[in-house]
Amino acid sequence: MLPFSSRLAGRGASLATALFLALAPAALGCSGPDQGPILTGGQAIDPALVDRDPMAVLPSEPVMLGYLDAATLFKSSLGPDVEQIVTTLVPLGRDANFVPSRDVSRVYGGIYAMSGADFCAVLQGNFDVDAIRRSADARAQATSGQPLVKSRYAELDLYTAGNVGFVILTPRTVLSGNETGMRRALDRLRTGKIERSVPAWMTDLVATPNAAFTLAGDMRGQGAVEATTQKMPFLKGLQKIRTVGNFKPPGMNFAGSLTYADAPAASEGAVQLQDLQKLTSFMSLLSSFGLAGPVPSMQVQQRDNDLAFTLPVDASFARFLLSMLADVARKSTSGAAPSSSWAWPLLTTPSR
Repeated sequence: MLPFSSRLAGRGASLATALFLALAPAALGCSGPDQGPILTGGQAIDPALVDRDPMAVLPSEPVMLGYLDAATLFKSSLGPDVEQIVTTLVPLGRDANFVPSRDVSRVYGGIYAMSGADFCAVLQGNFDVDAIRRSADARAQATSGQPLVKSRYAELDLYTAGNVGFVILTPRTVLSGNETGMRRALDRLRTGKIERSVPAWMTDLVATPNAAFTLAGDMRGQGAVEATTQKMPFLKGLQKIRTVGNFKPPGMNFAGSLTYADAPAASEGAVQLQDLQKLTSFMSLLSSFGLAGPVPSMQVQQRDNDLAFTLPVDASFARFLLSMLADVARKSTSGAAPSSSWAWPLLTTPSR
């Protein structure tokens, strides 16, 4: 079990289900040649700065910020499940000489409420730039079955398949997202400044020792959260999420904290979290994914308006979580509601 971080409990925060992701040394794979300065809107940017701090590329004010140690996960039994998620972010096939388990080592991503449900992710590893460009120029079919189309934005090549796209920033860093998310990130690069605009309490979580994945969420002012409280009562009064985890036995281990508006809301949240088995909508969701039996037990401890928690889950439940995430990511690229209908309002209702 991943031990509690005193930093997590001291600063308070919260849990949720969403995108994104990762650290590890650069994975073995096909790397392109070293690249000269990136030109965006006439500004020259040192690619080494982008490679060194990928979170500086992400737009400001994410609803959720995630990180995944993709290299570690690919080595586990859950590797094929996460490959589906990575392929959604970069919809390339082998004709582009792209193999996620070989070429992607870490991923950072954010979910935003800009013009609806928007997302932006930065993937790091090694990418065969020439092969990707040849594949796009040949209008090769993406893994979604849609044609891969090349266009220009901010003086960079932007590749899209349906509603998801990506931009090769350097041979080691790729930007992905829907159109709004990517353009917001590229507009930031137009200024020529590479500096973080995501809140430090979110980015600091990525540095948690031994964490293979992290998730931070700011639920304040999110009308979608309030709209979902009838189905998921533990969301009532929820303000912040901090979660870290690893892929050690029994499958996945979560630890973190949830911050509520006040102590009574936190107390009620603790009761609801400890009795997920009585939530009919949640149990129906498990059944739809072929899962039966008891829900993993969450250990919860309250301190004022914060709840610290740990949650170990076995491999089958871990696959359920990843499959739900893959379903949300895949269908959000087309605007369709995913199978996990109770979670979809969290990703589609813009903040007030």
